[in-house]
Amino acid sequence: YEKIKMSYSMKMTNSVNTKENEIFTRETLDKMKNGIQHTIPVSTSLSLFNYINVSPSFNYTERWYFKKVEQQWNNDTKQVETLDPEYGFWRLYNYNASVSANTTIYGTYTAKKKHRKLQAVRHTLTPNIGVSYAPDFSRQMYGFYETVQTDTTGRFKVYSPFTDNAYGVPGSGQQFNINFGLSQSLEAKVRTKDTVKKVKIIDQLSITGSYNFLADSMRLSTLPIQ
Repeated sequence: YEKIKMSYSMKMTNSVNTKENEIFTRETLDKMKNGIQHTIPVSTSLSLFNYINVSPSFNYTERWYFKKVEQQWNNDTKQVETLDPEYGFWRLYNYNASVSANTTIYGTYTAKKKHRKLQAVRHTLTPNIGVSYAPDFSRQMYGFYETVQTDTTGRFKVYSPFTDNAYGVPGSGQQFNINFGLSQSLEAKVRTKDTVKKVKIIDQLSITGSYNFLADSMRLSTLPIQ
């Protein structure tokens, strides 16, 4: 338990973009983006077989909002209308859990003849793999998203009435990801006239990616190489 780390942070904001002659009007109040956000990350680290580092973590975020803006379908105009802001108090929260593992693998080549200019080459590989999960916070049970009719054919869209607030809304779509990556470096020891110096051939070349088992499509992310 001594390795468990937990912290708490809170921030609040209130901002608005308006014209000078509208500062003390209802329009300015309706344009305000404000809110209070609480963040609680919990993590720990364990050593497996003395060579593998395992890091479980849990993150909780809660937002307090004081305004929501709903939409409705107007049968007369055949359009989606944005209603006047409704003021009150609403709690929006989201959380996710993950566990990752990484280790370091070394490979070394040493020249047999010490008088050679190339003395040694060292290759370092750092693979990592992890699993992360986050629920679908657009589900009706949470109340963070709503549906509204969008056309005369009866089609609907999902939206959040809290989008215009300061810290956004919890993400939609359930996620169960496998995250993976590999970074490597390659350096050599080269003999010069007076001494032996290290020369970096590859300096932290890495590739990362993820695969979401629960996505409808495009489950594999892009694989950037840096």
